[in-house]
Amino acid sequence: MIINLFVVVFTLKGLHNILFSNDGLQNSIKWIIFSFILGYRTFTIIPGLMIHPIEVFTYAAILRVMIFRETKYYNMPVSITLLGMFFVLTLIIDCLSRFHIFVILEFKSAFILYLLFFLMQYIYLTERYLKQTLKVYLVMGSLISVLGICEYIFPSTVSLIFNFQSQNQFSNEGSSFHRLAFLFWGTHLAANLIPPVFPILLFLKAKKDRITANNYVLTFLILVNLFSIYLSGNRISWLNLTVMLLLTIIHYKNQLLPKLKPYILILITAFIVYIYSQPVEGRYFSIFKALTGEIDQKYDSSGANRMAKARMALESIKSNPLGTGWSSQGWVHSDLLQISSTIGIIPGIIFLYSLISSFLKLLIKYIQLESVENTSLFIGSCLMVYILVSLILNGNILIVQCGAPLALLWALMRNYSQSILIKKIL
Repeated sequence: MIINLFVVVFTLKGLHNILFSNDGLQNSIKWIIFSFILGYRTFTIIPGLMIHPIEVFTYAAILRVMIFRETKYYNMPVSITLLGMFFVLTLIIDCLSRFHIFVILEFKSAFILYLLFFLMQYIYLTERYLKQTLKVYLVMGSLISVLGICEYIFPSTVSLIFNFQSQNQFSNEGSSFHRLAFLFWGTHLAANLIPPVFPILLFLKAKKDRITANNYVLTFLILVNLFSIYLSGNRISWLNLTVMLLLTIIHYKNQLLPKLKPYILILITAFIVYIYSQPVEGRYFSIFKALTGEIDQKYDSSGANRMAKARMALESIKSNPLGTGWSSQGWVHSDLLQISSTIGIIPGIIFLYSLISSFLKLLIKYIQLESVENTSLFIGSCLMVYILVSLILNGNILIVQCGAPLALLWALMRNYSQSILIKKIL
C-alpha cells in the first residue's frame, strides 16, 4: 500500500539523516516528533512484537551518541535513572520467571521514557532550537486535528487514502456522544497529542514567530484544534484544555494580543455555548464528577470501568508492593498506578516525585522572574500541568505513540528549567 511505502521511505530517510548528517543528532528530536503523525503504523519484528518509527529514530540517535561520543550538556535526573534501573531489573526477573512476548512489548514501550531523557542530555537548547522543535510539534498536532476533521467530513475519501474501513463514529442524535475515531491514526487516543498545541501557540506569539504573526492564522489554528478535541470526545483532553485556558486567563494581562483576555473569553464562551447546544454537556461535566468519585453512567460508560481498574491496581499494590511484573496488570488507565502495580510502589513514588519536581522547578523560576521574562516559563508550566494530568489520570506509557510525546516534552521542559543561563535560552 502507498501509505505503508511512505512509512518505510520516511523511516529510511530519517535514519540516514540522523546517522550521517552533521546535525543529525539535533535533527533526531524533530524526526521523532514527525513520527507522531504516523499513529499505529509499526514494523513487525516477530509476531506480537512491533517497533514504531519513534523507537527506530530514538535508538539511532542513541547509537550516534555512543559512536561519536557526543557532547553532554545536561545531567540525567537521578529519579529517572533509578526508574530506568527498576524497569530493567523487573524485565530481567520476568524473563527468568514468567517470560512472554508481551513482557518485552510493555517494557520497551515504557522504557522510551528513560531513553528520551537520556537522549535529551545531548541536545543543546538554544532559543532558536526550542522554537523550531515546538513549531514541529505544532504542525504535527494541527495535522492530526485537520485529518481528524477531514475524516469526520469526508470519511470515505480519508478511508481510501489511509487504507482503513470507513466508519464515522460521531453523532449528535440522542443523549449519547459517539466520538470521532481518528481511524487514520489508529484510535481516538490521537486526541491526547493535541492539547500542547495551545500553549505552544502562545509561546510562538510571545516570540513574535511568523506562524502566529497573523491573528487570522492564529485564530484558525486555535479553532481547528479546539473543534478536533471536541469531536474526539476525549475527556482527558477536555480537562487539559480547560485547565490551560483558565491558567492563561489568570496569567496574561494583554501582553501578547490586544485585549487577549476578552479574545480568549470569547473563544471559551463560544466553545461552551456550542457544547450546550449539543447533547454532550453531561459528558463534559462527567469529567469533574469522575474526579470526585461520582460516576454518571448515562454520560460516563467508561468511568466505572476505569474506577474498577484503579481499585484493582490499588489492591494489587497493597498485596504486592514490589509489583507483579511487566504485562501483568492489563491497561490500568493511569500511568502512575500502572508503574506502581507493575514494578512496585517505590518506583511509583519515584515516578510521582520526578513529575512534581520537574513542575515545581519551572514554577519557582516562573515566580522569581519578572513578567516580561517569564512567558516561556509559564508555557513550560502549562505543558508540565498537561503532562501531570495525562500521566496520573490517563494511560499512555504502554503505547509508545502516546507515551513518547509526553516523555519528550517532559525531558525538554526539565532541561529547559535546568539551564543556568536561562536569559540566553529565552
